Amino acid sequence: MDRSFRKMSTWVALVALVVGGRAVEAQTPPMVAPLDLTTADAVVPMLTLPGITPASCTTCAPTAPMPVASSGIFLPRHTGGGSCTTGCTDTLCGSSGCGEGGCVSGRAACVTSEGTGPAGRLFGAFHNAMCCPDPCYEPRWTTVANSALFADSARPTTMTRLRWDRGLRMTTPDRGEYFWAKSPGRGRPVAETSLNYDELSFYQEVGGDKFSFSIQTPYRSMNGQQNGGSGGFGDLVLGTKSLFLDSELLAMAFQFRTSIPTANAGNGTGVGHVSVEPSILTTVKLHTDAYWQSQIAFTIPIAGTAGTAGTVLHYHNSLNAVLFRPVADTVVVGMFETNGYTFTSGGFTDPATGATVGTSGTTYFSVGPGLRFGFCDKIDVGFGVQFNVTSGRFAEQLYRTELRWRF
Repeated sequence: MDRSFRKMSTWVALVALVVGGRAVEAQTPPMVAPLDLTTADAVVPMLTLPGITPASCTTCAPTAPMPVASSGIFLPRHTGGGSCTTGCTDTLCGSSGCGEGGCVSGRAACVTSEGTGPAGRLFGAFHNAMCCPDPCYEPRWTTVANSALFADSARPTTMTRLRWDRGLRMTTPDRGEYFWAKSPGRGRPVAETSLNYDELSFYQEVGGDKFSFSIQTPYRSMNGQQNGGSGGFGDLVLGTKSLFLDSELLAMAFQFRTSIPTANAGNGTGVGHVSVEPSILTTVKLHTDAYWQSQIAFTIPIAGTAGTAGTVLHYHNSLNAVLFRPVADTVVVGMFETNGYTFTSGGFTDPATGATVGTSGTTYFSVGPGLRFGFCDKIDVGFGVQFNVTSGRFAEQLYRTELRWRF
């Protein structure tokens, strides 16, 4: 019996040893050599199934990401290594001859226009935005691209803005009935020779990526050399904005504003008539952290005072550049802005004689710097000043401060 027990114990030990060894072997993963991606002959591992033929890229080797240069009028866009003809995916969404964004499913190949120099790059940006849109481009509102204080932003958004203007030593404020109504007439009783004013305005814009609607309500107080002090709510302004071109380098929008005479023109807070103002708004990316904003507009009076009310062509430009980024999600932007107003018709009241004098061809022009501090592209505060450089002027010095809150 002892011999039988010893034999049984021996067999149990052997079975336990075999089973335990297999268990250990099953728990140890097999060693697989890593794929070498450094050679040009590397082949992509591919799962093949019976009856299925790969459509393309059967022998393309994975490529390491190429460095991407920041885009702008003065910098080249990124380019990749693939093309539509090879069937190989470009890891940077760029390609040669397939549009700014490379091969895009369902989109025909196109030939990009890169151009040389700023003018050529600008034409290329317009061409590529219209004909070869970049699928990697993600439109968004940024502080630096929309920092101008005296030119409206091209990109529609939803925001609230509070703005305060302080103008000093304005002359002939009834010129073209652009600032206030004719004096004497609908406006102040005496032609003004020098005017200081303050204007606080509330602006609300509501919209999405392509379209927005806005409403602006100003409150104006002023003190004139001839007419003394006055104040009150100004004319109500309604507007729409449509973004019709949007790319990494270039954005363009059409804006249409209508001024409704809700103010009391007799105290100098309004013009006393309806006016409409179409304008083109443009933003151009010059460098990684530099943009050019521009606005060209044409103000058209409706039922204004005959001989005084007139059309006004005005144009505004701003060069925006990042000065520094103090902490995370903050930016300080410096601006240099110019503003021009050309009166193409209408007139003004001569303070010396009281007669109406034609103003066609007269131009006001001013220049000045500005600063804007932005936080997280949601809240920003800006301050700027304009100095007049022509004999006629809306204000010899114009100071502007504003707070914007996007949501």
